[in-house]
Amino acid sequence: MNFHDYQHYAAFIFDMDGTLIDSMQHHQNAWQSALDQFSIPYSSKQMLAMSGWPTLQTVENLLADAHIEGIDVQQVVDAKERRYHQLVNSEIQPTPLIKVYEHFLGEKLMAVGTGASQQQAEMILKKLGIADKLQAIVGADLVARHKPAPDTFLRCAELMQIEPQACLVFEDADAGIEAAKAAGMAVVDVRSLWPANYFVD
Repeated sequence: MNFHDYQHYAAFIFDMDGTLIDSMQHHQNAWQSALDQFSIPYSSKQMLAMSGWPTLQTVENLLADAHIEGIDVQQVVDAKERRYHQLVNSEIQPTPLIKVYEHFLGEKLMAVGTGASQQQAEMILKKLGIADKLQAIVGADLVARHKPAPDTFLRCAELMQIEPQACLVFEDADAGIEAAKAAGMAVVDVRSLWPANYFVD
């Protein structure tokens, strides 16, 4: 990881799951638990394509793809979130990107823009011990349009009171990378920095 490449930017915006927090295994286990509970079929290809999407949208897409009706989407969402909370409360690990955060702490403005809910994001980042050191945390419920729309990252820039072109985004999902580019921001695909941990059939 070459810190020098990141020096030119005034602000960093981190995605959370899979980017700053090594939580992909927790998400995978929580998805499997909830989808199996409601007998909703899924494939690794589907889940990978929707990486970074809000939970509600993912469930709606899976039900539509499988032509399943009569399932309460919110019940599936709640089951997934409950299981995820159980897992993440037992263990939260940072990714190697925490070194970037630590190296530039106090020098750069920093925010988290995530597809998780505001409450969930704040809870996880507090547990990691960095919530109060960030200039902004923007969860999916704070914006009208989720990634791949640019709203999440633009809201981060707005809260940091900085121009979008001065921001560097760190992301691990195609939707987030698209969102960063749509916001006029430079972006680092962290999947090129360490091995990804995604659904395996």
